[in-house]
Amino acid sequence: HTNDWQSHMLGWGPNAEYSPGTTGDDGTVGGLARAKTLIDEIRGASTNPVVLYDAGDWMAGALFQLLATSHAAELQVMQVMGYDAICLGNHEFDWGPNVLGQMIAKGDELGVTVPILASNTVPSTEDSGDDDLEEHFDSGRIQHTFVQTLDNGLRVGLFGLGGDGAARISPAVAPASFSPAIEAAAEAVEILRDQEVDIIVALSHAGVGDENHEGEDEVIAEAVDGIDVIVSGHSHTALNEAITVGDTLIVQAGAYTRYVGELTVVRTDAGDWTMDAYTLHELDDSIVGDPTIIEMVDGFIEALDEGPLAELGTSFDEPVLHIGGDIGVNLCEESTLGNFVTDAFRYTLNQYSPEDPIVAAFESQGVIRDDFVAGASGIEAFSDVFRVMPLGIGLDDVPGYGLVSFYVTPRDLKSTCEILGSIVPLEGCDYWVEPSGLRCHIDRDKSFGNTARRVELWQDDAWVELDLTDNETLHHVAVDSYVASLMNILGGLTFDAVIIEPKRSDGTVVEDTSTLTFDKDSATEGVQEVKLWEAIMTYAASFDDVNGDGVPDLGDRYLTPEGRIIFID
Repeated sequence: HTNDWQSHMLGWGPNAEYSPGTTGDDGTVGGLARAKTLIDEIRGASTNPVVLYDAGDWMAGALFQLLATSHAAELQVMQVMGYDAICLGNHEFDWGPNVLGQMIAKGDELGVTVPILASNTVPSTEDSGDDDLEEHFDSGRIQHTFVQTLDNGLRVGLFGLGGDGAARISPAVAPASFSPAIEAAAEAVEILRDQEVDIIVALSHAGVGDENHEGEDEVIAEAVDGIDVIVSGHSHTALNEAITVGDTLIVQAGAYTRYVGELTVVRTDAGDWTMDAYTLHELDDSIVGDPTIIEMVDGFIEALDEGPLAELGTSFDEPVLHIGGDIGVNLCEESTLGNFVTDAFRYTLNQYSPEDPIVAAFESQGVIRDDFVAGASGIEAFSDVFRVMPLGIGLDDVPGYGLVSFYVTPRDLKSTCEILGSIVPLEGCDYWVEPSGLRCHIDRDKSFGNTARRVELWQDDAWVELDLTDNETLHHVAVDSYVASLMNILGGLTFDAVIIEPKRSDGTVVEDTSTLTFDKDSATEGVQEVKLWEAIMTYAASFDDVNGDGVPDLGDRYLTPEGRIIFID
């Protein structure tokens, strides 16, 4: 089982250093060519039936997603790898339901027959905005439940879920929607029981918990009787041991094709299912990649270079920057990559509007999707840069979320910092705020909604403390369009204790944040967006070429956090 591919067909690390055709010569981990080899070995070694499932988010996270409607690259690879069923995650909807529908149609045209399960995805019958997806539900190409009969006669009942938490952060699913996951699971189990299946498996993009939070898949297992196995996704958790909730086994295999999970279950004389063995396989350089997958992926890279990347004026392997060490995200902590990304936002927008500069920028950790891994060379190519900020598509139909800018008061900035102390402990690290030009002092011992005790802005080369009762003075800030679109959910999560109200320069509150998209060229008709990955490229180009190889060098910058988040003891 796998989950959360997010279009990562190559190993985790600098793409240029990935060499799946040989062993012992690179430090990357993962990749679909290695996964295919391992899966084939597992199949060949077993005298019992082996099934292969994926729990969603198989696209949206690397450049291969740009081939969605032209090649359906992810679905083509899944067909060759022999997946028996897959479900939809929230990121399959990043470009809207119609693009997903078109991708599935392209896959079908190219011979893809892998069953797709979506038990709580509800297309709109009144809005044409999801007609391309709705057609697949009407035809039965996407199924609510599915019965797979194995060679030994065993009948496996399957269904697919999008979790309620995943649904909450998926505005691009509209006009389709998600029904409550537990209700859909209960209904699916009842349908499958009526079909007299032997075992019920849920492919669930809901997520498992950690030491501080119970996961949604655990809640589903507790609430719905009759699910034997949940193949989980969404939380990117590399489970070395299966979770047992009542009679339900829950497994998850990390993310980004770094792992393949192998669960063996046996039926007892009483007819119950029990775990015989579980292994989480890490796909390292000891595995020789499957040549068919290597050839396929190379073909997709060629298609990218000749098509969408040529249109963007770049290429898959174009060197962008040189780093002196790994620059990454530390969950629920100030991270070096978060500092770099938000500095890039602020720097880039200020190249276009120096007369009205952005004084602060922020990003949530959930939008930063991959690290800068130095590898052997320290060179990050465009494909590596894109993986850091790959999500979404703009109003201009160019891949990537755009940046928005607006004005906030000190009270709004207090709420921005308050997310760290009040929302993150409840909702998890995806909500963690990475700031630039802003410093937050948090006292986690204070009451909910009142943990941000001091907020500072970087002004005139010094930190200046703000009056947190000030709801009049306006400061120009920036964030990505996705996070901006979700600001309206903060009040609902906190009983209105945390509210950020984006404003125009005259103080008018803006409800529709899509009207705040930053326009880098107002002289040209329409809005010329600044993409998140574009901001990284622009900022990287501002560094000196220390080595004389034509590649900007970050040196030691961003190898350690800078103290932008301070916790008061």
